[in-house]
Amino acid sequence: MSHQYLTSGQVAKKLKISISTLKRWLETMDLNVSEVRNCNGWRLFTEEDVQVIREHKQKLKKTGKRFNDTTLVPVIISAGKKFGAK
Repeated sequence: MSHQYLTSGQVAKKLKISISTLKRWLETMDLNVSEVRNCNGWRLFTEEDVQVIREHKQKLKKTGKRFNDTTLVPVIISAGKKFGAK
């Protein structure tokens, strides 16, 4: 049985997400997708993989969670210093 494979760029375009977002989800989320690579080392995806990632995207949209816990860490600026001052 032969699979038709998609590149990261094709998957990102199909799901309307950036390649960076796709890579971050693959690194940080426990997504059950294949680990197939071509001779250049580029990751390849099946339509089943795309469906798993699509479901993950829909779940994030449904729960409203768009950032991980470290994304919105407050920046502390000491008193007396102005933002951007040298």
